[in-house]
Amino acid sequence: MGKIDEFEDKIIKQGMSDEDFEEYKELLKRVRGNFGKRQRCYTTAIQFPTKNANQAIKLIEYGLETFPDEWFSTYTSYLYIGKIYESSRKYQKAYDSYLMALNALGEMGKGYKVELSGDLCWMRLHIDSFQYSEELEELYSCYDKTDEFSKGFINSEFRRAITQIVIALHHNEKAVAKEAYKQATAIYSSSHVGKIHNILARHNYKETLKITPEVESFFSGLKL
Repeated sequence: MGKIDEFEDKIIKQGMSDEDFEEYKELLKRVRGNFGKRQRCYTTAIQFPTKNANQAIKLIEYGLETFPDEWFSTYTSYLYIGKIYESSRKYQKAYDSYLMALNALGEMGKGYKVELSGDLCWMRLHIDSFQYSEELEELYSCYDKTDEFSKGFINSEFRRAITQIVIALHHNEKAVAKEAYKQATAIYSSSHVGKIHNILARHNYKETLKITPEVESFFSGLKL
């Protein structure tokens, strides 16, 4: 393990002081290429615990501002900033960051839009307090094209079902809403394991449903 690796391990575990930040800047000078420098910033930051979210975002933003690079590292940097904000329940900031990630996609990166639409859709639901919007429906339409493997994760399954309920109720499609509610209820139960449970189990990964108080309040209040 090199010096920069050891230092990254330290700031991930202990937090990053202003002095640590200055030292890390010096260590980054030894990393080859702007892509490598940016990548170090976001792959390190994403491992910070939620309590150090501000430090993590500061590190990624430093990489963005200091090391010009092509669309992929820009997209990934904003995507990870969004993930950090989302884990901190700062949904508007997460949504804005995901939009920046979307804007970073050029002609070469359009294929990532489908993947990103799931995050945008979920944040739209939060900041709209689970109200319908045309943007939500557009995002859902894109998200619905996600490959079956991605849909197999229980969080992804649950998000899709909740989104479908909101859209279906807006269009007064009660049968569709009830079917989506039935799917969400099944996923919400403790016995649900997801479509690809066995595949993940072989890699020692256990799926867990992660929902926020806002989602739980919406879901528990539905009467369909």
